[in-house]
Amino acid sequence: MTGTLVLKHRQEDFRVRENLVVALTDAATATHRYLLLHKRGHTTMEAVRLVADRLGVAREDVGYAGLKDEDGITEQLLSVPLASPAADALPTGGLVERAGPERMLSLSHYGYGREPLTIGQLNGNGFRVVLRDLDEAAAARLVDRQRINLLFVNYYDTQRFGVPGGPKRTHLVGEALLKEDWALARQELAGLGAPESDEAARWTGQDRALFRALDPRTVAFYLAAYSSYDWNARVRHLIGSLCPDDAPESAVDGLPYRFPTTAEGVAALLAACHELPYTRYTYRDGAVERPTTRPTVIQTAITVGADGPDDAFPGRRAVEVSFLLPSGCYATAALRQLVLRR
Repeated sequence: MTGTLVLKHRQEDFRVRENLVVALTDAATATHRYLLLHKRGHTTMEAVRLVADRLGVAREDVGYAGLKDEDGITEQLLSVPLASPAADALPTGGLVERAGPERMLSLSHYGYGREPLTIGQLNGNGFRVVLRDLDEAAAARLVDRQRINLLFVNYYDTQRFGVPGGPKRTHLVGEALLKEDWALARQELAGLGAPESDEAARWTGQDRALFRALDPRTVAFYLAAYSSYDWNARVRHLIGSLCPDDAPESAVDGLPYRFPTTAEGVAALLAACHELPYTRYTYRDGAVERPTTRPTVIQTAITVGADGPDDAFPGRRAVEVSFLLPSGCYATAALRQLVLRR
């Protein structure tokens, strides 16, 4: 399946803008300053650490509402308390950091407000993506329709479980944390190639102390990865029982999935089970659970834009698409199913 579609071949192929409407006020009545972060080649958590270091503020005081991947060009808001030095530390022209052509971030003033940004506030994200390595038939199916009403299975995609090019094992860190197997959790973290992996590999103290030293939001991410893997497994098994012939077992980056190849297969899942339980986590010297639910199926309207020969894959086609998704949904999962759909 993945041989018929290439995503994120170049960072410019995958652009994301956060959809977050914040209530702005004047500086005199505000408690926080909002900053617009434009980045490439950095995860949100990497960017937060770098911004905190440059502005001289505790990392925990830099707020954000959602995580954005490093293998694209993304925009999102950050918050810092007005009472912190960071509120006045931003240079007049903003902050720009470059580490080669593929690693850059810039920070500029956005406004003032009365609340920090936290995970869960995000409304969604807007995407503009180039689909590459398409054959003529797949490209024509998209271009002929121009605007596509897509129902897709709301899987957590593979970037939830590891960094680009690295092993997809973040869920194993989370599983070890939940079992309080601190040595195994540190060992798994050290082998991920994540921003925290070097620190985990060099750590010489007690294993549990490593996770106490990390940003609690980072630890919560690994706990959530395990919850996400478990949620995917339950959806996959449900699809297998509802439409096994329409959704054969497949693998993406070594992780198992079942993608229905028809809209009717996705509709059957929606009719049978429109949502499944999901456990969210925070971390305060231990896992704190918050039960919630996650929809099994998402609907979005995809607008088809420019198309033509693919300059990266001779003899193939490239098509640009744009769309909106609610927070927590994965554009890559939607696009794989878009191209796969008969």
